[in-house]
Amino acid sequence: MEIKFHDNFFRDLDKLSSKDIQIFEKKKTKIIKNPRRQKYLAGERDCYREPITKNIRVVYFLHQDTLWFLTIGPHDKAYDKFKERLHQIRKRYGI
Repeated sequence: MEIKFHDNFFRDLDKLSSKDIQIFEKKKTKIIKNPRRQKYLAGERDCYREPITKNIRVVYFLHQDTLWFLTIGPHDKAYDKFKERLHQIRKRYGI
């Protein structure tokens, strides 16, 4: 499986604490092994979310054999950003 990140994903990571980033790294491994392990997001096919902490979420998108990490951050902001970023990826790569 190929792993890709939205252009702004690392900016989102920069806003997190080092402890949250460490938790994300552990969760990222689990996501890569089984990306459909969590509930998908309503309204967008093949988009999933994974809780990092009680308030932090990562949102990712599956397309064929590619896993796109879209956004990570406080749960309300992550959900607000993911549709825009998903649209950008679909437009840029013709997905």
